[in-house]
Amino acid sequence: MSTNRTQIDGTSTRNRSAISNGSWRLEGVDSRSALGRRFRDLCVSFANDLGGDASLNEPQRALIRQVAAVTVESEKLQASIVRGEDVDHENLVRLNNLQARLVKQLDIKPKGQKPKRSLADIIGAAA
Repeated sequence: MSTNRTQIDGTSTRNRSAISNGSWRLEGVDSRSALGRRFRDLCVSFANDLGGDASLNEPQRALIRQVAAVTVESEKLQASIVRGEDVDHENLVRLNNLQARLVKQLDIKPKGQKPKRSLADIIGAAA
């Protein structure tokens, strides 16, 4: 029994996951919720800081999703503190340390950041 089927194109956007197609959505997450929107906004912002979504490779996209998720969780804990609720401060410190390491790994620099001056530049400016 032979069937004449059309070969599936592996590069078709219809045969890839939403994340592979450049979406910042996560499976099972309502991106219309406040946390879903914040996650997506952070992903877009971090991607823009790195030159835009089109210039990113998959490991960078994965790290961006990770730092966005850590940032959302950290912000939830910060909101709990402001509301006067008890939080695990050690967990907040761990999240913030992880966030800093991920941002450094991605080499995200704040917009408008002045280039670091060398010691020679500082000495020359003082003279």
